[in-house]
Amino acid sequence: SEAAVHLLGVGLGLLAGLSYGVYSFVAKTMIDAKIDSRAAMASLFAGASVILLPSLWFTGENLFATSINASSVLYIAFLPMFIGYLAFGYGLRSVAASQATLMTLLEPVIAASLAVWLLGEVINLPGWVGMGLILLCLVLQSRKSKAPKGKGASQQGLV
Repeated sequence: SEAAVHLLGVGLGLLAGLSYGVYSFVAKTMIDAKIDSRAAMASLFAGASVILLPSLWFTGENLFATSINASSVLYIAFLPMFIGYLAFGYGLRSVAASQATLMTLLEPVIAASLAVWLLGEVINLPGWVGMGLILLCLVLQSRKSKAPKGKGASQQGLV
């Protein structure tokens, strides 16, 4: 039924979000353990590749069938994926995994805004509300938190 398909979609979306959170946490843990960020990202992507490789049996028949398909695959693999996640790993050196993961939510907001502006796409009200909530979360996350009062504050020279 349609409801079951929607429920499956929601479940898969939640699983994807959980997977991304776990990936970010593991990457940050590796980097904090003094593993080079490039090596951490490479090992995580190599592991994911091994897990996903069998899916090519079902989905990859047209992957390199035409020059447009091949060039699209190479572009996606090298520009947004390779360079993007190399930069993500570099950023994890100095930013908490939760902050880095939250900041990556800006990407679909920018992409959707560009689609509206450049391509004339139409986004419905819930889409705009969602983008607004993402921006609100980013603003709240970027605000400096006040140092806790008490025992630790005097050690930091704040009291």
